[in-house]
Amino acid sequence: MVVQESLATKLAIDGGTPVRDAANPLPGVFPRDIPPRSREELQRVVDEGFTSDSIQRFEAEFAAACGVKHAVALANCTSAIHAVVAGLGLGPGDEVIVSPITDFGSVGGIISQGATPVFPDVDIRTGNITAEHIEKAVTSRSKAIIAVHFYGLLCDLDPIVEVARKHSLTLIEDVCQATLAEYKGRPAGSIGDVGCFSFDAEKHLSTDHGGMAITDDRHLADRIRFIGQNRGVVQVQGFGRTHQELGFNFRYGQLEAAVGLGQLEQLPRQNQRRRELAATLSRLLHDVEGVDPPWIPPGSDHVYWLYHFQIDPDCFSADATQMAAAMTAEGLSCGTAPYYLIPKALSFLPDREAAVAALPNACEHLERTIRWQWTDKHTEDDVADIAGIIKKVCNAYRA
Repeated sequence: MVVQESLATKLAIDGGTPVRDAANPLPGVFPRDIPPRSREELQRVVDEGFTSDSIQRFEAEFAAACGVKHAVALANCTSAIHAVVAGLGLGPGDEVIVSPITDFGSVGGIISQGATPVFPDVDIRTGNITAEHIEKAVTSRSKAIIAVHFYGLLCDLDPIVEVARKHSLTLIEDVCQATLAEYKGRPAGSIGDVGCFSFDAEKHLSTDHGGMAITDDRHLADRIRFIGQNRGVVQVQGFGRTHQELGFNFRYGQLEAAVGLGQLEQLPRQNQRRRELAATLSRLLHDVEGVDPPWIPPGSDHVYWLYHFQIDPDCFSADATQMAAAMTAEGLSCGTAPYYLIPKALSFLPDREAAVAALPNACEHLERTIRWQWTDKHTEDDVADIAGIIKKVCNAYRA
């Protein structure tokens, strides 16, 4: 590492002065903004003693915002994907092609139903799966595709839709990190057969926890509701509940839906602010040698649940993990995320090493990527300081 001449240029991790310290921190995702409508809807649920129709109204308004006919509110995105997989009747012997860079929630339902997750490689620039790699993973046992819009960056969906139709596969969009993003003018989650969302505390639309499944397919919506909300129950006169299938109590709450009704109204404005701020940062980083800001495929959208950039390891004397630690010391809480390579994170996965070995792009993408949670709370000065932190660390570790 180059010896620094002053505390202003010496890295904070080495005893220098940080760009942003505890007395002047960068804004974070929390505390979340709870708008007036959410407060009004919460009071309505309380006043009505839990007889409110807030869940049904939230489902209807969310479906309308996403341009689909049906929405089913569920406990979280993990349970939404699980209910979809179960509703499709998938089980042992069936394969589901799923993004390898994701969270456990994308694969938990597959494994729980006894089906097999199959992991294609990714576009090394975006970390998302592509039609080309999906095509290579299709077998006679393939039944569905789960396309994860990681970071808030949408997959290039039209070619993926073509592969799905060609092989008669159900296309599930995991939209946990991209609520109300758009692909060629169409809302995320509405392009495939079904879209699944997260409303956890840190997500774009936050109701502390919760999720949604959306679709234009009435039969599939009924199946998701039957399995995920109603526990596979049919009422028999004179007897009561009979469980026709193994279903689940993945129900959503009225208080959460009340918060969601207000959050949904403000989300388009917040998403646009995220885009604008991120575009400013990307411009500021454009000429930094060895740094590649997010690449967005033509027609895709990025709503930046995470901002991420990749480093060229040949340009620096430190790796991404070391550089992320230095940036954190400067006041930008960031890191790498090797655990998002989900086949490697699943210690119980059969043939785990072979699955990881077949993913050179995914492995390299994560090895080179530094990321952190993005927020619409940033000011232009905050973005300038973030760029300053990145440049300061890059200059210090320049090879």
